Amino acid sequence: MLTLVDEQIRDLELEVNPGETLELRLASFAATKNVKIHVKVQNNGIFDGAFADFSKGESKFELIVELLGEGAKASWHYAGVSDGKSNKTIEASAQHLSPHTSAQISQYGITTGESRLTFVGTSHIHEKMVRSETSQKEKIIVFDKGSVGQCSPILKIDENDVVASHSAIVGKLSDEHIFYMRSRGIDLDSAKRLLTLGYLKPVIAYFDEELGERILAHIEGGF
Repeated sequence: MLTLVDEQIRDLELEVNPGETLELRLASFAATKNVKIHVKVQNNGIFDGAFADFSKGESKFELIVELLGEGAKASWHYAGVSDGKSNKTIEASAQHLSPHTSAQISQYGITTGESRLTFVGTSHIHEKMVRSETSQKEKIIVFDKGSVGQCSPILKIDENDVVASHSAIVGKLSDEHIFYMRSRGIDLDSAKRLLTLGYLKPVIAYFDEELGERILAHIEGGF
């Protein structure tokens, strides 16, 4: 497992050898910066990436995964917050360049204050890359009137014998869920915090105990 925190997160060129697995874990709590990570996955290799992002400022993060060998697999999970006046763009790309490859991209975020969060996902199954599977899930919860969320999932499919899907949701916290919790004596701020915890908490499972506790503290502390 390769774990990078704050200033350790940098531009990278990574390769997953045939039959091997690479687990990449990123966690950011400090100022943001522009970062590009490029991953090449060979035959029957597996790339498993996760990013817990509580950074601040203006930045662009880009992940490009090339599935170069038959049976190559990739999964990517992002969970993050854009608050204050931050402006963050998260791009994730899966390039299917061999048959029988699979990729799953999931990105979940929250915007508060006057911040902006943009998700861009691109899944490209090239011609003759038969029996490949690709999927994207993107969701942003907008907390305040001045905050903005934008999801732009893109599918490029050049072959028929494949499975491809995407979904994108931008919206506020469920009024029904908040009403349910407040009807049981929970104040508004606590209700929002609990709902946020349930929304972002799954990312903790990707990290070791020490880092997971630090991520949990940020979520419970209101970012």
